[in-house]
Amino acid sequence: MTYDDPGRIGGKPWLPPVGTSLGAMRWLRKDMPWVKDYLGLPEIRTCLAPGISGTIAWGGRVVAKMTETIATARSLPHWRLEDGFLRSVQLGKSGVLPFSIVADDLALSTDASKASRLERIIAEMSNDCGQEARDVRDGIVLHGLSKYNHLPHREPKFEASGKRRILLIDQVKGDVSVPLSLGSSASFIAMLDDALASGAQCIVRTHPDVIAGYRKGYLTEVAAGRAGVTLSAEPVSAASILKVVDEVWTVASQFGFDALLRGVPVRCYAAPFYSGWGLTDDHMSEHARAIVSKRRVVKRSIDQLTAAAFIHYPIYRDPETRQVSDVFHAIDAIVAGRARL
Repeated sequence: MTYDDPGRIGGKPWLPPVGTSLGAMRWLRKDMPWVKDYLGLPEIRTCLAPGISGTIAWGGRVVAKMTETIATARSLPHWRLEDGFLRSVQLGKSGVLPFSIVADDLALSTDASKASRLERIIAEMSNDCGQEARDVRDGIVLHGLSKYNHLPHREPKFEASGKRRILLIDQVKGDVSVPLSLGSSASFIAMLDDALASGAQCIVRTHPDVIAGYRKGYLTEVAAGRAGVTLSAEPVSAASILKVVDEVWTVASQFGFDALLRGVPVRCYAAPFYSGWGLTDDHMSEHARAIVSKRRVVKRSIDQLTAAAFIHYPIYRDPETRQVSDVFHAIDAIVAGRARL
């Protein structure tokens, strides 16, 4: 796939035109001023400013929904911004800028109720996506990379067992990707029940904030009272964990995508962007299946998903220079940043 719109970053026709004037809510303008550089904008104005060409919002919470409502009322295009799938060494909450973001003109990539731009790209990928996608996946796997890359690479301390080892991914309540992916609390309970019934060794990967009591998880509190379940919030990288598990079961976490990149079988209990293409064992609800199966009708390879998610969909910028870059620069820079930890 090639793009040739000279007025947009990377020639990608769904992105805002470079140099245009867009509107956003105050918190984005105040707390994320760097967004204008990543999108090639001279400024970001208010959503009600006259003469703007569209609006932007970050994520899927209430403020983002309000922004989209204003855009609809004004008959303006709206772009939904998120971190890319290869973001940085440290967490975003630490204040470090991302190596990649996405700007979707159709829906959030996590929103399974409708086709996002990412879903469209996946559906329209050619059968041969070229060596570039394989090189990207090889680089990510070789260096043990994920969205965030601050955790050390070392073998997790799981109890030895002769059983098949299933890793179940918990998510914090309030994570919008769960309802957007057509999942619910019931999805996590079904996942846990199925795992325990399988006779496998069941390990719940929980968030450190949940263990510390700062946030609630969908799964951790329930799993803690069930025999045969081990909770793990050990601070080790996703890549390290994926080397020692046989399967990953998830509702809507990117951990499932990390597993697919490494050839680990994945079962999904909702409809994240990487499900429904023949790569995952899909156990989503009948409601979710009825919605998603009408759109995700072709089989896709992991290299096609890699090309879509890491090459075609994101905008890459060097956080220091703000210059346009690419996925290979991001990989090299993140590897170098990890080496300095």
